Amino acid sequence: MNTPVFRAFISYSHKDERWASWLHRALESYRVPGKLVGTQTQHGDVPKQLRPIFRDRDDLSSSSDLSTTVKQALANSENLIVICSPNAAASNWVNEEIREFVRLGKQSRIFCFIVDGDPESTAEATRCFPEALAKAGLLEPLAADVRNWADGKYLAKLKLVSGLLGLPLDQLRRRELQKRRKKQALTSVALVVVVAVLFSAIWFQMSAQQRRASGESLVKVKLNELRTLLNVNEDPENLHQLDDWNNQALSKVISAISAGQASLMDSALELRKQGIKNWQEGAIETALEEFRQSWALIAESYRRNRQDQLTFFELGQAEYWIGLMHISRGELNQAEHFFMSYAEITRRLILQDTRNDQWVLEMSYALTNLGGVERERGGNDPVRALQLMQSALEYNQLALVLDPKSTYYRSELGQSNANLADAQRDVCDLEGALESQQENIRLQTELLQENASDTGRMSRLAFALSGHAKIQLMMGQLDAPRINFERSLELLEEVLLKKPGDHIRRRQALERKQLLVWLDAVSGGANRASAASNAIEKEWRALLPESGSDDLRVVLAYSTYLLHRAWIAREMGNQGLANEHIIASMDLLTSLMTKLPDNRDLGNLLTRAAFQYWEIDNNFPPSDVMNLLPDFKAGSGRLRACTDADVAVRKSIMMDDMAFAGELTNYLLDHGYREVGFLQVCRTYALCDGQ
Repeated sequence: MNTPVFRAFISYSHKDERWASWLHRALESYRVPGKLVGTQTQHGDVPKQLRPIFRDRDDLSSSSDLSTTVKQALANSENLIVICSPNAAASNWVNEEIREFVRLGKQSRIFCFIVDGDPESTAEATRCFPEALAKAGLLEPLAADVRNWADGKYLAKLKLVSGLLGLPLDQLRRRELQKRRKKQALTSVALVVVVAVLFSAIWFQMSAQQRRASGESLVKVKLNELRTLLNVNEDPENLHQLDDWNNQALSKVISAISAGQASLMDSALELRKQGIKNWQEGAIETALEEFRQSWALIAESYRRNRQDQLTFFELGQAEYWIGLMHISRGELNQAEHFFMSYAEITRRLILQDTRNDQWVLEMSYALTNLGGVERERGGNDPVRALQLMQSALEYNQLALVLDPKSTYYRSELGQSNANLADAQRDVCDLEGALESQQENIRLQTELLQENASDTGRMSRLAFALSGHAKIQLMMGQLDAPRINFERSLELLEEVLLKKPGDHIRRRQALERKQLLVWLDAVSGGANRASAASNAIEKEWRALLPESGSDDLRVVLAYSTYLLHRAWIAREMGNQGLANEHIIASMDLLTSLMTKLPDNRDLGNLLTRAAFQYWEIDNNFPPSDVMNLLPDFKAGSGRLRACTDADVAVRKSIMMDDMAFAGELTNYLLDHGYREVGFLQVCRTYALCDGQ
């Protein structure tokens, strides 16, 4: 048998020329990770690269027969890659090339690359697989799907490469991650060196303004990009919210203070300070009213003098705090409105002074908050959330360029990495998320070492460790996340010794305690876990009355605790107690979800509760619970997130849609998701044999 000349032949409709060109470049430029080169597979030794790839051919639009050139190229190709779309399905050309490749006895080396259409459809307008595939016995061909809501470009390319080389996808992904980390490390070092050389070489030859010119130019470039990210429907300088305050109400707010502008601002900032205190203590409604009054005073102050930039800046801060209270209440549309105004005010301030590092950092905050709203809304546009978080990180980096000595900006850069990690999780990029959280830990550890008594830095490191641990759990680890959670809890308890009244930190410490109990339970220590879980019940009971049942974060945390207790009780054979805890959890969640029907976290947790209830005796929960469960639709952006896809698997099993559960399970496994609860479910229902 002749040695193949081409690694692969790309078959495509001329209407999909753009995708064929992209794929040809992507494969020919691909370099196999060095540690995999020479690996023996069933297809021979792994080469350094994939080239050459055959793409160009005669135009057969008016012919029913393949040219001699194309037939020869097919005979000389080791693999056939079919770019699948409705165009390809209708193409005589593509079908003939598949038939010829099959005639050569190489049907096992056909790979599909979906760019458009529906893999399940047989309708002419929407089907994506050419008929020749089915006639060759490839009824359900394995396919890489390049579309954003499916595999995306990166994973689709890797899937194809793994097939061409005969390597397991997980092995290739791990080596690619190592290669990418090395490249990023070298790039980061190179960037640091360039910046250091630039600063040291010209520091004494430039004025302060010139030294900041590079950073200022970058800020201007980034401001232009904001047009595609921000969608401002209302000019924040119109102060329309003042219309909600009639003259009498506004006069009442300012009656105790003089008409002088300084007094207005002083009173506004004092109200804000009190609002922050009440928010930290869990009094959300009181805090919201204080923030609204603070906004009104600042808006009135700005109305009197629209040239005062600092007052305009404080107006943006007022918008932020009101938006944050709406987030705490789960009111996402209202929160987005205020965060968008906050971002637009910040953008206008930066336009007036691109050298102001404080305002540049504020833009990082504004974009982070908008990204957070996008994530909580349901994750239907995870790419937009990822773009917002990536842009927020870049603004944070720019603030550091403008003021490289700021330890505060370094700390915030760690948090920006954590936010980016959350967005990466929403597209099931666990390896990328792990990298981002590792960078966060590195930054927060350095800062705490510089000031070991700073409670703010203790909290930041605690959050970084927990975020890292949660990703490790998703990847199937148990020992490493336990160490991270333990250290995180130690730090939070140290903070509480200094700030015993901090309601938020108390709740966060309790969450970590319960996660440690849960880890003990799934590691075989159900009896110990049961005793430990009972012991922290009093702490939860003491916390709940302070916040009431409308505090979204507390309801989510306590409901998770109840579901963990239910799982432990069931493991110990106490079905009645398990049912009791599940029902208590569902009652809490449904009560809040009737007010916040679109909240992503509530919907996911209620689905988990419903599944645990159903598993006990195969009876569905009451209709008021079932009617609130989210509708997980195939192809939605939300299902790109590992956690959402995991929850959707459980609902699909409960609704006896095992085909959809199987598809989602394969997606999760392909992305390295191995969370212990998920694996238990998919083994129980025979969805992941061998895992």
